[in-house]
Amino acid sequence: MTHLQEQHWEKLFGFLTLEGQSMYGIWTVYSPEKEVIKSSQGIRNLRCNADKTIITHTNQFPSPDGSTLEKQWQIEKETCNQLDGLLHPADPSKRALALVDYGSSAWVSRKLESGRSFSVELFLKHKDWNISIASIYTENGDLEKILHLREHLNSFPDSTTSEEITSLSGSWIGTKESITSDLQISNAEEIGEIVLDPTNGKNDTFYLPDSVVVNIPKKLRGGEEFEIVAGKLVAENEYKRLIAKYNNSGAFTLLISEVFHLQD
Repeated sequence: MTHLQEQHWEKLFGFLTLEGQSMYGIWTVYSPEKEVIKSSQGIRNLRCNADKTIITHTNQFPSPDGSTLEKQWQIEKETCNQLDGLLHPADPSKRALALVDYGSSAWVSRKLESGRSFSVELFLKHKDWNISIASIYTENGDLEKILHLREHLNSFPDSTTSEEITSLSGSWIGTKESITSDLQISNAEEIGEIVLDPTNGKNDTFYLPDSVVVNIPKKLRGGEEFEIVAGKLVAENEYKRLIAKYNNSGAFTLLISEVFHLQD
């Protein structure tokens, strides 16, 4: 196993304990027209064995009738820690990637392929919170739905959310870092000026509750580069954003993490 693979496994799971960590969330599904299709509770638990070579991932979905639907997977370091990211048994066609410095990670389809569904999930973490945005496409490349998870460590978040944001005033300075599909991490670089749509109108922009901004295409087409973008105002003076880039052959190439801070 290469040094990069060892480093990446540590970034993904180094914080885990035998007791595990549970994120309690409200999972909301939006249509491409931004209508709420469904909203429900979900609990994601990750725990490791003594030497952190096996991760047990459990999802629980409580129902109003008191029953709980449970799904569980074993993530084994020896087989799942790949050269191009983490293979999750829930979907071997995808890879998980992490940039630990900003607490940001993603679960991405490796390639856009005709006749196969496609999705990218971007995790924007801040303190005891995680906001997860999954953009899910049909086998024909049409946007099917957007999944928005609001998760909090060890307890469900309040059902009320903060408002949508459509602009940010003031002077913002950011830092950018990226990881390639072969786990190479760039040096951090400073970026100035913040725009809520970094695609300059190429993608559709969805302003969601909880100060989340999603920039995604409504249609994915073979032979064209594209990117999946999600950002959140995690504090009054801090905005986090993740960008997953794909080349014109439909292959994932780069995950970019941007963190902006409002200047005094």
